[in-house]
Amino acid sequence: MNYLEICSQEHNAQGVSSLLRYNSSRHRQLMTASEHALQDATESPVPRESRIASTIVGDSQKYREWELRHANLLLPVAEQRARKRQVVALRNAEIELVHRRALFTYLQTHELRDDQRQRLFRIFHSTLDYNQAILNEHRHYMLAVSSQISTDYIIDVMRDVSSDRLLQQYEKTFARYFEMKCYIASSKDSHCIQLISSSLRDVKGQLLRIRRRIETEAPVVDRADFRQLELLARSSRYEMRNYLYV
Repeated sequence: MNYLEICSQEHNAQGVSSLLRYNSSRHRQLMTASEHALQDATESPVPRESRIASTIVGDSQKYREWELRHANLLLPVAEQRARKRQVVALRNAEIELVHRRALFTYLQTHELRDDQRQRLFRIFHSTLDYNQAILNEHRHYMLAVSSQISTDYIIDVMRDVSSDRLLQQYEKTFARYFEMKCYIASSKDSHCIQLISSSLRDVKGQLLRIRRRIETEAPVVDRADFRQLELLARSSRYEMRNYLYV
């Protein structure tokens, strides 16, 4: 049974106080930093981040669901003691969030006819009503963006510039891969499907190569930016690094 399942059972039996029980002091500190980062994002100059963070923070039910999911997402990070393993665990968490956001992001960036959208949703949500599937996918997207805000912040604190570069490459390549998969799923043009399917193998190979680098490439510590360190120190959150590297 994972942390999310345990917390869900405790929450049903004992209420909100069970959400404060974490696996370790490192786990608790990572969650505290994540909560602060999400709260800060409500005033982000990026409209999407501000809107989504405000929605999650302002709704107690949505916030509890985010807290449970995010705690489970960060548990593998908290269980690692070596810096490289912590960084790799964070990278893997970011990859999971890329996958969670993929379908709704695709719908936002592509104009599909209603019949195409329905065929697409039948593949990902075959057992759900179409309208319910859209609502579920939107909820997953909101929670994933909220977690990304926090994991981005933690990676930033760790000053690993290689993570940003590798994760950007992965997200860009995965978007291409997902776009091809969705086109194949929603199109009726057999000739185009055949052409795209042949290209899909190459893109999948690129994804696998980037994924191997994400899991093996050592962290590269950037020189500290004084302004950023000063802001972190002033916010009393820079001490989180003491909980990461033990």
